Amino acid sequence: MPADSGTYFPAYLKALGISALLLGAGGCSMAPPQPAVLPNAPVIAPATALSLTELYRLPVGPYGLEPTEKLLSLDHQRVRIQGYMVRQDEPYEGLFLLASQPVNLAERADGGADDLPPGTVFVHLPSGNAGEIPAYRPGPIAVTGVLDLGAHQESFDRISYVRLQLDALAIDVPSSPLASAAAGQR
Repeated sequence: MPADSGTYFPAYLKALGISALLLGAGGCSMAPPQPAVLPNAPVIAPATALSLTELYRLPVGPYGLEPTEKLLSLDHQRVRIQGYMVRQDEPYEGLFLLASQPVNLAERADGGADDLPPGTVFVHLPSGNAGEIPAYRPGPIAVTGVLDLGAHQESFDRISYVRLQLDALAIDVPSSPLASAAAGQR
């Protein structure tokens, strides 16, 4: 083998740090490529799983709904939540609602007397898509983004307490007990 391994490795491979050969019992083999790290690439924190049943303490006490310690500890953190997109007669621009069970929301007919469960999350689309109306997706979905807690008046006059700012428009169809249970109900 020549002393200069440049004959075997193009310059771009050397730049990635793949310029050494490993000598093994079976002869020569190239070292496995190492993942390239891009300079100034954003580091994305891993998402913590949060169930919609973990939002409030159960049973509901004399003070009404009280957030759990887990929910409070995840404020401004990246989380992944599974649930059902609420089917709305009049969907809103830039957000949708995520509930623990399938729900139809007829605000025109029902007004404030709707069937939204307490553990409903207001999922806001990324800022670049804030003017879009998200299309309804039946069945269980999973969303990932940054959790935001506290009373906030939404643009359509509803007050939200738990919001999720989506990372991207990617919505997953989970392969979990939630998905399996929904498939069994059909």
